Amino acid sequence: MIDKPPQNIPFYEIRLKGHLDAQWAAWFDGLTITLEEDGDTFLTGPVVDQAAMHGLLKKVRDLGMTLISVNQVQINETNPYRPKKEKNMNTNKSIIGIDPRVKLSLLWIFVVLLMVYADIVSLLDPTSPIREVMAGAPLPAGGLLAGAILMIASISPVLLSWVLSYKVNRWVTVIIGAYMIVHIVIGGHGLYYVLFETVEVACILLIIWLTWKWRTLDG
Repeated sequence: MIDKPPQNIPFYEIRLKGHLDAQWAAWFDGLTITLEEDGDTFLTGPVVDQAAMHGLLKKVRDLGMTLISVNQVQINETNPYRPKKEKNMNTNKSIIGIDPRVKLSLLWIFVVLLMVYADIVSLLDPTSPIREVMAGAPLPAGGLLAGAILMIASISPVLLSWVLSYKVNRWVTVIIGAYMIVHIVIGGHGLYYVLFETVEVACILLIIWLTWKWRTLDG
């Protein structure tokens, strides 16, 4: 049941399009957050003044969410009950969400491991350029340097996602991701490599998408 706000403090209902991720719920401390079955997010609670309301709306803007409506209501007009299937999040309680940095780091590590395993499998392919190099064939000029740059570029985002702001991470991820995709696509042959590169490219595109959706006031 929704507690009655202190006297003379207006009570508001704010409706947003889309569901609010759990890790951002603490930004709306003091409001009750309800994830509705129609896909919207419903914020209810007291807002002390217009300055506080502008602060809430700024947070909504920074999250990239669409504001549907803002209504000031009498407390007795608010239905304190929601359908049983709705997922309610009370911001006064501890809410565990997955930090975007954790998601990005795990995906980058997964991509790097796939690249390493693809090279290991390539050693079993007698027609693989890696196998030919292992047999003593000369490397093209700058081959080792290019390989070193590729591996550093592929592993560095694991650290960069934690030390860079989300805005900088966007562009760094796009640049490194595009560079890696090009090298992955032209880097091997055979059906086994097509399988590896398909999963690797899909993961990198997912990383870029997640990074582009990443919002935080710390940026």
